[in-house]
Amino acid sequence: MIPDPPQNNSISHREADDFFEESFSGFVIADEKNRIIRSNRCVSAWLGISAEEIKGKRFSDLLSIGSKIYFETHLSPLLKMQGYFDEILVELSGVSDQRLKILINGKESAPKEDGSKLIYYTLLKASDRVQYEQNLQYARSIAEKELEAERENVLLREQLIAVLGHDLRNPLGAITMTVGVLERALKEEHQKKMLGILKRSTYRMNELIGNVMDFARTRMGVGIVITPQEVDLQALLEHVVEELKFLFPNRLIETEFALPETVHCDADRISQLASNLLANALTHGNPGSPVYFRAINTPDNLEISVANEGEPIPETLQAILFTPFKRERNSPSKNGLGLGLYIADQIAQAHGATLSFVSNETETRFTFLMQWEH
Repeated sequence: MIPDPPQNNSISHREADDFFEESFSGFVIADEKNRIIRSNRCVSAWLGISAEEIKGKRFSDLLSIGSKIYFETHLSPLLKMQGYFDEILVELSGVSDQRLKILINGKESAPKEDGSKLIYYTLLKASDRVQYEQNLQYARSIAEKELEAERENVLLREQLIAVLGHDLRNPLGAITMTVGVLERALKEEHQKKMLGILKRSTYRMNELIGNVMDFARTRMGVGIVITPQEVDLQALLEHVVEELKFLFPNRLIETEFALPETVHCDADRISQLASNLLANALTHGNPGSPVYFRAINTPDNLEISVANEGEPIPETLQAILFTPFKRERNSPSKNGLGLGLYIADQIAQAHGATLSFVSNETETRFTFLMQWEH
């Protein structure tokens, strides 16, 4: 059996010398006083002078005025203190005062037998990198300016929405009052039917304006503001159900109440949540099936749920159901602005409660759940 030839992984002096000279990086060797002993061809090409002309110069003599001062005041002391520095951006100054940006690394060698040390410098061309970083900073600056402008536009739009919603409340209030007066004065059946249409429209407009204003508040950082107090919640919710029965005279709402005591909550906001959920169920549920409304108060929690039969909510919509302005595309006329469920969820969060839902072939049910602290 012939043995394998011995492996020799050592590098010869000639190979090391070839690497030193032929590298695309610049190499400089200096003594302790930073006088250059040797440099490679790359450094000569960058400076436009021969290695013999470079030999004997101080390393800082290869640099532009600003970089030379920085080297003498910062880098040279740093090299003596810690024995190295790395990736410092400086400028070489070549013939005809040509400038070349480079990254330099410096390291002291171990002491030789006589106690002296050498300093090894590695030079990397940095022009492309500097240009890239400058372009990156410029692009970032432009993006930040565009983002700030967009934020200002968004804030302006949201302020406009809030002001518009507030100003619409006044004429709508006058219309609502007039409807109330006419409701007591008109006797003819066809007149009452027309008045019913008008009343439903004013109710819907008021709901939309309220949702838009609440949305503007949440977007401007104010959020849904609540004022909790002890409330006879059953009477409040019964009133909400009666309003919706009037607006949907051909629909059946089956109720279940178990609210033996007053409840600590914001009465107006809970009414708004219940109204949004009921209107949503009546709008999207099966017209031939009842909507089920339940409110139960126990020692542990308050639960309000609304359920309807009909087509389940599409899975693509379920993931974004509480996102503003999201609605079913195949029935835009039934969905308004797509803010009702978003506002209901915000009201639940303001109460420290949750609003969840399940939707399948049997039913779609939304549940508001507020846990009591003990």
